[in-house]
Amino acid sequence: MSDALADSPVVAVEEAPQTLQQAALELLEFPQVRQMLADQTRFFRSRELADAVVPQTHIEDVLRLQEETSEAALMLSEVGDIGLTGHQDLRPVLRRAALGGMLTGQELMSCVVLLDSTWLARKVVTSMDDRAPRMVAIASDIPDLSGLRAEVVKALTETGDVRDSATPRLGKLRSEAARAYQKLVRILERVAASQDVREALQSPNIATRGDRLVLEVRTDRREAVPGIVHDVSNTGVTLFVEPFRAVDPCNQWRETAAEAQREEERVLRRLSQMVGEREELATTAIEAAADLDLITARARLARSMDAMRPLTAEPGSDPAVRLSYARHPLLGADAVPISMSIGPGFRGLVVTGPNTGGKTVALKTLGLLALMHQSGMHLPVSDGTQLSVFEAVYADIGDAQSIERSVSTFSSHMGRVIDILAETNEHSLVLLDELGTGTDPEEGSALARAVLSNLINRNIPVAVTTHHRAVAEFASTHERMENASVELDAETLQPTYQFIMGVPGRSYAVHVARNLGLPEDVLEHAESFLDPGRAEAESLLDQIQREREAVGTARLKAEADATAAEAARSELEKQLGQVTKQQEDMVYKTRTQLRREADNVRRQLKRIVSQAESGTSLAVAQKAVNRLRSALTEPTWMPIAPTKPKREGDDSTSKEDRPISTGDEVEIIGLNVRARVVGIKEDGTTDLQMGNARIQLNSRQLRQVEQAVKTAPEERGSAVSVKRAPPKSEAESGSGELDVRGRRVAGIDELVTGFVDSCAADGRESCRIIHGSGTGALREAVRDVLSRMPQVTSFEPAPREQGGNGVTIANLG
Repeated sequence: MSDALADSPVVAVEEAPQTLQQAALELLEFPQVRQMLADQTRFFRSRELADAVVPQTHIEDVLRLQEETSEAALMLSEVGDIGLTGHQDLRPVLRRAALGGMLTGQELMSCVVLLDSTWLARKVVTSMDDRAPRMVAIASDIPDLSGLRAEVVKALTETGDVRDSATPRLGKLRSEAARAYQKLVRILERVAASQDVREALQSPNIATRGDRLVLEVRTDRREAVPGIVHDVSNTGVTLFVEPFRAVDPCNQWRETAAEAQREEERVLRRLSQMVGEREELATTAIEAAADLDLITARARLARSMDAMRPLTAEPGSDPAVRLSYARHPLLGADAVPISMSIGPGFRGLVVTGPNTGGKTVALKTLGLLALMHQSGMHLPVSDGTQLSVFEAVYADIGDAQSIERSVSTFSSHMGRVIDILAETNEHSLVLLDELGTGTDPEEGSALARAVLSNLINRNIPVAVTTHHRAVAEFASTHERMENASVELDAETLQPTYQFIMGVPGRSYAVHVARNLGLPEDVLEHAESFLDPGRAEAESLLDQIQREREAVGTARLKAEADATAAEAARSELEKQLGQVTKQQEDMVYKTRTQLRREADNVRRQLKRIVSQAESGTSLAVAQKAVNRLRSALTEPTWMPIAPTKPKREGDDSTSKEDRPISTGDEVEIIGLNVRARVVGIKEDGTTDLQMGNARIQLNSRQLRQVEQAVKTAPEERGSAVSVKRAPPKSEAESGSGELDVRGRRVAGIDELVTGFVDSCAADGRESCRIIHGSGTGALREAVRDVLSRMPQVTSFEPAPREQGGNGVTIANLG
């Protein structure tokens, strides 16, 4: 280095000054969220993209990013992740191949694995079809490089070694080299085993020096091993000698091995050339896969934050911002949800309240969520959240005092506010923390009001925090501004972090001083200096807070009552479902038992007829008929359930002792089901109404629950009787034929059941049901009913001349 150059002064290179928007990103902690996004990536290139994410300023771009994130969230929930984990950056390797360099076998296999993973990511995304059109469009850019993969896998093993079958000559050359090596080793072993040489060796092992195999010979016995000395040990006591007998065999081995190595290199160069020729396609695959992984990373981040997609409003919309139960993403589970808005009807929001109450966090939450929204991220908010797309977000938050520049806190803040006023427009969002602080309160509040007026008059959405009550009072009188506040717990003096729209914050100074033990006379003296209007305002704010707490308590009680009512409704629905099921079971059991009893009666009648035909005396047949008639008229015929025994102390005795009358509510013994009496016959049979069903039971199976209540006829619901349905006509019953053509499927069950029961009671061995061909619905319904009837032993279509498949003949047993 020359003296002139050495003595030349070092010129310092100053960094470019940070822009207001860049400063806002730092102040609102957007880089930390960007780091959270980068941590969710799985691909080397997508992490680079995440580190470079910036909020978009055009609504079309924001809507595209948000839609992509929604598609990725759907994909994660339905088909899973896209993979792409654990790959190193191979772009330099691809570039080297494109420039004609030779890649190693491991590098070639790494390229294949990388390209395979991008293709797998494409397959996962395209499986979503039209449910993720934006992601599918990106995935479609990933080219199919399966031909390259096939060539590489054919020539290389998984570890990157060239296969023997990679070329016709390679396997043969490797075999020849192996045989030459084995021959060389045997020669050296024989030399080392000879008597003279063995005593001259430092070690019996065969060593290597360079590409040659040698013996370790003691220096003092050099003459015992004629050959070429390739090296000497560090101590000088050992010579590494290649015996003359091994020189030609070693040369043969090295020549063959070198030829095999050149053949391997020809394979690697050919494959490297193929990769280099496809560098552009491979780079396209990497970039498309990175885009997919970045989109998926936004969805992964949304899942980790329990986030959702907000509504995107046009710039200049009213409200400009509406946050519903928003949580600061960096606070995690400790974040207290806040709801705040700028609009509708106002463009300025003034937030007041005590220190450490959460004013600055609320301001940062608003700004940070706006930036995240415009970066395509979903937000930790609830339904109803809406954000406009801002051309820029400006913020002045925190203490920017500079000792080096001798700039005060006030001057620093005011300098930044001046720059913001000069640069912002109506499509911006402005956030100012502690506006007017750091100077005389009267002048500071005047400046704060003037700044707010300037921004509001230019229709710029702005949110500020302040301790100046005059600013809050100004907001309360301005038609385009609104107050908000954060609270302290009046008893514990701990911040609640609750954000309240529409109410200015209270001053807790006197209250805090009293709790800290300031003498009462001093406190009273201090209060005497306060403006009476201020004291009245504090009293009103205190009353508003108490009323708000009362409303909150009432709301919580109402929510608890609503929850209890919902639980009661669910329980009632459950009980109703159980009763309905019991009702259906009872109807089914009643019908089944009726059929069983009818079958029994039919069999007895057949036996009586058989006895009469076989010549048995008429008196015997008459006695059998009388016994059957007596059994049918017995009140206990066809019991539904056993009578429930009375328990000691049961007060239902008096009710049961009273005769059951029409209108009574009764319980069916053994079923724990209630019904209402709608009629009583002379033989003790009782007609019951249970929901929409009407059944008949003997009065002995009932227990009175409630005395009769007169019910107007028109108030009684329509009944569905569980009686044997009459046949369609007397002619049909007499002819053993039922025509159901034109009937609805819904009524077929009862109609066919009644008809078949009548035919069985008449002693018929078969009956015909005409249903026609048509769509087949009636035919299937009829045959389904017949398949469930115990009286029907079989059924089949009628012969072709008697109607074919349009008629079903049921055989009765």
